[in-house]
Amino acid sequence: MRSNVPLSILRAKSSSSRLCSYFLLLSRRFGLQMPFIYRPMLKTKTGEVTALRQLSSDEKDRIAPVFHVAEQPPATFVARMATAWAGRRCFLDGAFSFNVTGGSTDFDGTFNELGASQIPVLPVIEIGAAPGYNQAAFNHRNQFAPGLMLKCTPATLGSAGQYAAQMQVAQDQIDLLVDAGHIAEFDPSSFAGYLSHGLQASLPGSSWRSVTLASSAAPKDFGQLPLGTSDVRRVDWLLWSNLPQTGHNPIDFADFGISHRDLTEPPGMAMVGATVSVRYTVENHWVMIKGRRATGATGVPMGDQYRAHARTLMARSDFDMLPGCWGDQRITTIATSPTVSAGGRAQWVEICANRHFAFVISRLP
Repeated sequence: MRSNVPLSILRAKSSSSRLCSYFLLLSRRFGLQMPFIYRPMLKTKTGEVTALRQLSSDEKDRIAPVFHVAEQPPATFVARMATAWAGRRCFLDGAFSFNVTGGSTDFDGTFNELGASQIPVLPVIEIGAAPGYNQAAFNHRNQFAPGLMLKCTPATLGSAGQYAAQMQVAQDQIDLLVDAGHIAEFDPSSFAGYLSHGLQASLPGSSWRSVTLASSAAPKDFGQLPLGTSDVRRVDWLLWSNLPQTGHNPIDFADFGISHRDLTEPPGMAMVGATVSVRYTVENHWVMIKGRRATGATGVPMGDQYRAHARTLMARSDFDMLPGCWGDQRITTIATSPTVSAGGRAQWVEICANRHFAFVISRLP
């Protein structure tokens, strides 16, 4: 039996890995099944793959990424996944790509290439997605790993069991993912209470292989933030932390990493004029450092800004509290070694995503 103690009670507000380990042991003492799994919702982009590759083996054991096929999947995505994730499970969702292109070619190709690279990939089927996409995803079930992921919303959760029965797939071969949407403006405690009623009404008596609650809270950009450093609450994490965990169905955690859930790509000109900014994950919020543009009359060179951001982060008391974190090590090198490149936007996506993944995993019971 698992305790129904809210995770927020079991998780200290300390960034110390030693204290995190203590609460992990405390969770076991109260009968909580261990460990919880992190299923981040990511794009098929190489930056996220680099961030995953730099995790330790123990950290990789706690994470099962859900990749969404982007508008134009980069040619190097699968090759990088082959070096980062061979032998480890992931999920592939092609609903967005299907809606953009009108077909499943990119999804099918990416799925088959991942499997050929010795990655046990599973398809994602979504209640309410285009029938053509769901059929294409269903055709890949059991191809490289047994079963599939079924994605629903809180509103369609009640029909998930019937949907599985119609597919003639046993629930113990299905990873159920409940996507609560973008919740940045919600009160996490109140919303957790609302969601728990629906979960408690639908999950007892079920036998899903796993159940995951996904939501997003990261802002799309820095447009509404002032110049300099701001704290933005990680409402997605706070929601999950306030969710009561009951005996039969442990609820795993999913977010959209450091990114907004919008999968569309910004136009090239928008990126040229974007500010040089970073997102750094700490306890319960992101440290958002908004810089200036790198071009124009008031522009500041990108490298100068990223080095200044690295030094700002390094000066914080909550910096580098994860032993062996590759992202933190890169920030330290950039801050302290003037001859080392400060990197560009792509490199800082890798750095900040790696820090986020490692931090989330360190806080999972």
